[in-house]
Amino acid sequence: MEKKKVSVAYVLLKTVMIVLIIFFASDGLMQFISYSFYKGDRKFKEVRYEPIELEIKASGKESLYGYGYNLDSKSSSVILFFGGSMYIAYNSVGMYGGLFGCPFLSVDYYGSQKSRGKMNLQTMQKSATDLYDYAKSRYPDRDIYVFGHSYGCGMAAYLASVRECKHLVLASGYRNLSDLYNKIIPIFWGPLKVFIKNNIRPDQYAKKTVCPITIIGSDADKTLSASLQQKLAALYSSSASPAECKIFHGISHEDYFATEEVIHFLSGIVEKE
Repeated sequence: MEKKKVSVAYVLLKTVMIVLIIFFASDGLMQFISYSFYKGDRKFKEVRYEPIELEIKASGKESLYGYGYNLDSKSSSVILFFGGSMYIAYNSVGMYGGLFGCPFLSVDYYGSQKSRGKMNLQTMQKSATDLYDYAKSRYPDRDIYVFGHSYGCGMAAYLASVRECKHLVLASGYRNLSDLYNKIIPIFWGPLKVFIKNNIRPDQYAKKTVCPITIIGSDADKTLSASLQQKLAALYSSSASPAECKIFHGISHEDYFATEEVIHFLSGIVEKE
């Protein structure tokens, strides 16, 4: 009888250990994949606009770089853009920098591309606030608009929760990283989200956001669905400025900022305000 009890306890302990290993390994794998999209030489060979390199912050072992376009524009607006997978600062600016007629800036997170340091949640957040502070110093009297797409929506949402922004735009966003991770490894449900070590949490950032918010999605987005965008918008319902949710028709996940209808809609926001 005693042997049986020991055997059952051993099996239970072994099962728990295996489950924990699976969750920690899955989180580590998903984080590695996510960060890898921003590291290495991933510049597009052809871009629509010629990006201008920016030295945002230089401090020895930790230096921050990005790219910009329309830097000398007299517009009263400045756009800070946080791109999704593969959209490092060069690619973001190179593909979208000339769409809005105002200074358009994007940053490479610490530990990625030319920016030195270690890439993790804290340094990604610092990259966002350092970009904002740079833009505010360079354009002190301008309105700061923060745009995010896909994975980049997390840092865009974070920045709008800790800095004064004119408007936050999230294109195909998510509530927390479990919405993304579960598309590939569907195990991070409910309280199991606790196993995501460096979780990016727009669901928490929403509580501290006071600027106007626009969330856009598409009925053809197979990565982060239109219904998810409506759920994300609902998180801002108790904020100082509840989110507007705009669902477009027939736009794939990668094509929001390559679609004239979307650019016209967003230009109306920037120009109207």
